[in-house]
Amino acid sequence: MKNDDVQTNAGYKRTLGNAHIQLIALGGTIGTGLFLGVGDSIHRAGPSVILIYIIVGIFLFFLMRALGELIMSDLSKHTYIDFIEKYLGKNIGFITGYLYWISWITLGMAETTALGVYFKYWFPSLKPWLPGLITIAVLLVINLISARVFGNLEFSFAIIKIITVIAFVLLIFWLLLSGGKTSFGPVAFSNLDSNGGFFARGGKGFLQGFQMVIFSFIGVELIGLTAAETQNPRVTLRNAINQLPVRIILFYVLAILAILLAIPWNKISTNSSPFVQALGATGIRNASSIINFVVISAAISSTNSILYGAGRLLFSVTFHGKGKWNQTFGHLSHRQLPQNGLILSAILIGLAPLITLIIGDQAFNFISSTSTSMFLIIWCLMVLTHMSYRKQTPEDQLNDFKMPGFPYLDWIILLFFVAMIILLLILPSYRIPMIAAILTFVILYIISKIWNKEKEI
Repeated sequence: MKNDDVQTNAGYKRTLGNAHIQLIALGGTIGTGLFLGVGDSIHRAGPSVILIYIIVGIFLFFLMRALGELIMSDLSKHTYIDFIEKYLGKNIGFITGYLYWISWITLGMAETTALGVYFKYWFPSLKPWLPGLITIAVLLVINLISARVFGNLEFSFAIIKIITVIAFVLLIFWLLLSGGKTSFGPVAFSNLDSNGGFFARGGKGFLQGFQMVIFSFIGVELIGLTAAETQNPRVTLRNAINQLPVRIILFYVLAILAILLAIPWNKISTNSSPFVQALGATGIRNASSIINFVVISAAISSTNSILYGAGRLLFSVTFHGKGKWNQTFGHLSHRQLPQNGLILSAILIGLAPLITLIIGDQAFNFISSTSTSMFLIIWCLMVLTHMSYRKQTPEDQLNDFKMPGFPYLDWIILLFFVAMIILLLILPSYRIPMIAAILTFVILYIISKIWNKEKEI
């Protein structure tokens, strides 16, 4: 067994087993984007949202294959940023590291904002910022104990989500086969073609649906951030990545198909979870309350994963750095955890209520589109990193988990992400968040230049 299978040069403990990683991988693909954001996607694109999920899912699977090859090439590295720094340069690594960290913070804000929406189902007068704030505080304590405690919690949350989605799909398809009905009418394939047809919102609506669908998939690359704390990562991570297409089909496509079979697309609300609506419409007693509990657990699970990733990203970009900032966040606690990075990340995610107070009900959509915009830039840089790795590495030194179709697939993925960036700049609803993401990148670039000049003096 190679040394990097046992420990990392950063000092992390490899405490996450195969079951942890498989469930974290599954849980990372089932979050607020699916349970809440899918309502917005359906509203914009109609039934064609199913096709959007398939398209985005395929591209992100190949992105993960590219990232998987990078991870397997050097398991001593603890985040993707280490690879970006090595193959694209320290300056780009610095910029991407902080942009990636900010992106995870933004994503965490979206999840905690969604919690306020979910709790309103039971407590209409509850302050929307309170559930998220309490959740962040509790999850911070859990993440400060150990990576294994995080893994065990995520394991439990993932099981709840997986069982719920499977049960939901089975229930709707049983109603379909048995001629069952909901309060909206028969459960039938005709719901996909009625009210305007499959492309009910036309080409423009189809394109508008991409933002929230992409947001739904954010976090799928989290399994790469667990590499430094994974037992037998060469086998475990490979299996988690290769099983991604199955997860996409089962937990996205079939789940959304089930929603559309149960409820006509134009009857789906954007202010609550379509899953809660669909189960409530079946007439099963307390079904909507049960699914609302699961949706809440999904948001907590996603926030848990985001906090885990954000703390490690901040540690990664400050590791081995000089100066008070780097020394504060670039070391591990006595528990071998990025304690200071976790605390700062939790504090920043906890600021989400301020955005809610300023923007109001549109806070979730604004935050989610900002997060999507930032991740698109980062994914482009990740693809470029993989291409640079393949160019710089001799054929006989490549590992056996190669990205298929190189370099053609890399170029196709890159062009797709660039096209999505251009699309978000064109569409008025997403223009400001996309510009904000680009400006953040530019500001970080300027800071990195000033930082480097000061070090040279």
